[in-house]
Amino acid sequence: MTGTARREDALVEAREVTREYRLKGDLIQAVRGISLEIQAGDFLAIVGPSGSGKSTLLHLLGAVDTPTDGTIYLDGTDVTSMSDPQRARFRLEHVGLVFQRFHLLPMLTATENVELPMAEAGVSRRDRRNRAVELLERVGLANRMRHRPGEISGGQRQRVAVARALANRPSLLLADEPTGELDQATSGEMLELFQSLNEDGTSIAVATHDLTLAAGARKRLTLVDGRIRE
Repeated sequence: MTGTARREDALVEAREVTREYRLKGDLIQAVRGISLEIQAGDFLAIVGPSGSGKSTLLHLLGAVDTPTDGTIYLDGTDVTSMSDPQRARFRLEHVGLVFQRFHLLPMLTATENVELPMAEAGVSRRDRRNRAVELLERVGLANRMRHRPGEISGGQRQRVAVARALANRPSLLLADEPTGELDQATSGEMLELFQSLNEDGTSIAVATHDLTLAAGARKRLTLVDGRIRE
């Protein structure tokens, strides 16, 4: 990447991003000088061996973590210059997060779990209930809305997590090993869901070991030792 001007057409732009941290006194370089762009409408898979920096990079791109050096623009905003509270609010409004282990609240129904980020954003009770129903129908769970996480399968729990991530209409959906807890058949269903959402205009980036999921993305980026392998 040359020059200093920000690319106006990029949904995400990372410039020479580095992330270092200390573990038991050792300096770990998880991400080393990465520059990349994600365009609106992309479906990007970030792949690489364990310890290559996939999850770290994903969290940096979604403003979950901040780089040691470098700059990240998301939706035209420099998220690396924000305070922690500013970044948390920005994530709530612009980023949807899906995790390997779902992170659903066990005492709440599927509908109530999907409503949570909308409640935090100040959406009215009626509007968030309507949106939750719409999203659960979209991910194929019209008949599981009143079920709690312990009453549905792993694949269904991940679909609830995807619906929750989409609740506030984020610019970018990020998924960290979203099929890591799922069997092969259910992983295939998750890929189909991501592809369908992407065809509807959702911009998606996933960090994954799942080669089938990676092959189904529109673009693929390989990390080795915290660097992009060309």
